[in-house]
Amino acid sequence: MKEFLEDSDAAYNEAFNRGDAAGCAAFFTEDVTLLPPDQPMVRGREAFVETYRDRMRQNTGGTHTNELVGYGVEGDLAYQIGTYAIADADPPEQGKFVNILKRQPDGSWKVSVSIFNSDVP
Repeated sequence: MKEFLEDSDAAYNEAFNRGDAAGCAAFFTEDVTLLPPDQPMVRGREAFVETYRDRMRQNTGGTHTNELVGYGVEGDLAYQIGTYAIADADPPEQGKFVNILKRQPDGSWKVSVSIFNSDVP
C-alpha cells in the first residue's frame, strides 16, 4: 500500500502542478466528501473539481508536493496521513491531510473522504 500511495501522490501532484483539477479528481470517488479549510464541506466529484479550480487559481505558479507520514489498511478501507506543501506560490502554503480510501469494485483504491488544512496562519 505504501508504494501505491506514494505513486498516487506523485501522479496527483503532477495533475495539480499542471492546473488539471479534473485530473486530481480522478483519484477520488464519484461521491467524494472534501473538508477543505475555511470552507463548507464539499460533496461529489463535480463540486470537488470546482473547489480545486479555485484552489489552483489561488496558488498560481506553485509546485505541490506531498509526504506520506502514515497509513493503514483494514479490509476495503484504508487511511493515509501526510503533509503537503505548495512552494513558489503566492502565497506559499504548507499543511497536513488525512484521506480515507475505499477499495473499488475493480480492486483499485480511491479517496472517499479528504480532510486538509494549512499550517500557515
